[in-house]
Amino acid sequence: MLRNYLKISVRNLLRHKAYTFINIIGLAVGMACCTLILLYVQDELSFDTHHQQAENIYRLTVEIENNGTLEKAPVTSPPIAPQLQADFPEVKKVVRLKNPSRSLIRHGEIRSYEEGGLFADSTLFAVFTFPLTAGNPKTALAEPNSIVLSQELAIKYFGNTNPLGQVLELAMDTIRQVKVTGVLAPVPGNSHIRPTFLLPFHMVSNNRTNWWGFAYYSYILVEVNFSVKNFEAKLPGFAKKYFPEPEGTPLALHVQPLRDVHFASEYGSHLDAPADIKNVYLFSALAVFIILLACINFMNLATARSQTRSKEVGVRKVIGASRKQLISQFLSESILLAFLSLLLALVLVQLSLPAFNALAGKLIQVNYFTNGGLVASLFALMLLVGLAAGLYPALFLSGYQPVQVLKGPLITSLKGAVLRKGLVVVQFTISIALIVGTVVVYSQMQYIQQKRLGFNKEQLLSIPLSGRVTQAKANNIKNSFLNVPGVISGTATTAIPGNRGWWQTDIKPTGESKQSIIGHVFQSDFDYLKTMGMELAAGRDLSRNFATDTTKSVLLNEAAIKAFGWTSATEAIGKKIDFNNSGNLRSVVGVVKDFNFKTLRSKVEPAIFIIAREPVYYLVLRLQPQQVPATLAALSQKWNTHDNQHPFEFSFVDENLNNLYQSEMRFGKIVGVFSGLAIFIACLGLFGLASFTTEQRTKEIGIRKVLGASLANIVSLLSKDFLKLVLLANVLAWPLSWWAMQQWLQDFEYRTPISWWIFALTGALALFIALLTVSFQTVKAAIANPVKSLRSE
Repeated sequence: MLRNYLKISVRNLLRHKAYTFINIIGLAVGMACCTLILLYVQDELSFDTHHQQAENIYRLTVEIENNGTLEKAPVTSPPIAPQLQADFPEVKKVVRLKNPSRSLIRHGEIRSYEEGGLFADSTLFAVFTFPLTAGNPKTALAEPNSIVLSQELAIKYFGNTNPLGQVLELAMDTIRQVKVTGVLAPVPGNSHIRPTFLLPFHMVSNNRTNWWGFAYYSYILVEVNFSVKNFEAKLPGFAKKYFPEPEGTPLALHVQPLRDVHFASEYGSHLDAPADIKNVYLFSALAVFIILLACINFMNLATARSQTRSKEVGVRKVIGASRKQLISQFLSESILLAFLSLLLALVLVQLSLPAFNALAGKLIQVNYFTNGGLVASLFALMLLVGLAAGLYPALFLSGYQPVQVLKGPLITSLKGAVLRKGLVVVQFTISIALIVGTVVVYSQMQYIQQKRLGFNKEQLLSIPLSGRVTQAKANNIKNSFLNVPGVISGTATTAIPGNRGWWQTDIKPTGESKQSIIGHVFQSDFDYLKTMGMELAAGRDLSRNFATDTTKSVLLNEAAIKAFGWTSATEAIGKKIDFNNSGNLRSVVGVVKDFNFKTLRSKVEPAIFIIAREPVYYLVLRLQPQQVPATLAALSQKWNTHDNQHPFEFSFVDENLNNLYQSEMRFGKIVGVFSGLAIFIACLGLFGLASFTTEQRTKEIGIRKVLGASLANIVSLLSKDFLKLVLLANVLAWPLSWWAMQQWLQDFEYRTPISWWIFALTGALALFIALLTVSFQTVKAAIANPVKSLRSE
């Protein structure tokens, strides 16, 4: 029986080639999109699962209340993790990680700045699963002045030579010789820790006993029956014992499961850019919508062909076929169609995967022989699509009565026509909502790039300095750069908006009953505001003309003024500020207008400006836009006269700021691509329906032409019903998409309004595409010779 069903299904598919082509293309594109999204979601949800002890690894986090706002950070101070291990037996091992400053590695004639390095405790390999292709994991980070390289760096510096025992010159804060003690195996792309090289933690130059030095990523390995609730109940007592809270700065420690780290987007300063779990949900919904569009196509086209297959049903029932057998026949046909579509979809996935990886910033690879979960999911998807798309047409067609369908032409039921129209509305509602979402995301990205941030980000050149450069040396380099044609101004600093470098401290006005707040400290020379293009709201800038400005004066931003509760910027002038309750008092001499030094997801926070002592990490130059290439070439030559040991490197501040929104840009591009494919699938179904509609009304069209109907009259007659459906889809899609995008925009403190023109544009675009799709068939029918359609009458 199954063989017979299969034979008849193949025969039917081959007999109606256009119908088969439209359905296979629509289903294949839908299933390919669904598969790509499935791979993306699988990759996101599998982050850090390659570690063998992942279920027992937790990251320490801290929460600090700052001026009524709860700030969350994934970093702690160096002593916390070891002390937790000493105080609590359930903590078996701890690992601390820290990003080093810019690292120049040299071997022979090869020298290069390397990013992605980490200081790490020697227990790293006992807690995390990072296999070594060379070296002993137990001792690799225990030896003094050692380094573990990634395979890529090992090949870069040593080629095919065995790197173990080889010596590299490492320049960070100081220059030292380090010995290669290990080579890392390739780290999976779905790991939030992906080091390019590792250094022993004891090489960290900062004070490792400072309980308030929150700059270290700390992880704990716990016993199997670990209770997060019970453990966190002990942490307030631990915190109170080892670092009493400064007045007005409540602090709390927490633990976070390793598998949750990738989606902890509410925390800043990650080792790896975090993801938003909402995007995973949105992409999953997108996959459902797209496969739903493809299934609707199948259902619409199958029911639209009911008149051509009604006699087949009647004859089969007359010769004894039961309704159950007919349903089985039609379901076999739809499952076969789904199977053929899946084969084509897999080809499309393989062809499009490199482009999708580039779009999504992923390193997804597909191996159908080893990924049993994926194969099972694809098989389930095929059956689901085959059954979901074929069940209603099977029930619809098998319900015909033989006498009704064999005595004459079948009159299509009103119920079936209404259902088809309803499904078309659903298709275009989804497609239009996706297009609206794409336009809103694009508008938000444009808004971010064009918004005035409180400083002039254009033509700002950032030059990282090598190691811990003294203020005197930095000024010497800066002054020589200022003589280069095309350089307008410059400053030496520790911090640049969008690039961190600031540090946080408690500040409090003296002589007032106000709580302390957390301020972000910017250290620079006297030319920072001028070079960055920042403006003063009150007072004056820090100046070389005032000797006390170096050690006794400070600038605050407007956010700090508001946090202290002062009514105006001028009220702050002359106030004394205490840093971290240390008695180190500075006088407020000016107030800087607010500027966005973090992303536009967060509001402007309190900022403090002081003159840097030692060291500084960046030179920032403002360039004339007309001669940037020539200026860069001249700066490179000047650099070599000051430092021929380190290559000249630079970046533009506006580009660095744009890089902070990579995840949103990728999200918008992915939604845009899949929105385009969704509208393609919807139009494919509309094209098929238009074809069958014009075929059914061939004689009517012929009669109207004989009676004098023009080409425009015929096209209007055949198109208006479809355009009405698209108009209705617009009405339904607009409020749904408005609500959804309002929710997405809530993640941004500064956001673009969802303007009326977005809905007008998407509505007009959807109508134009629908008209273009339908017109191909309607114009063809309208220009046909009426003699051919009326010959048999």
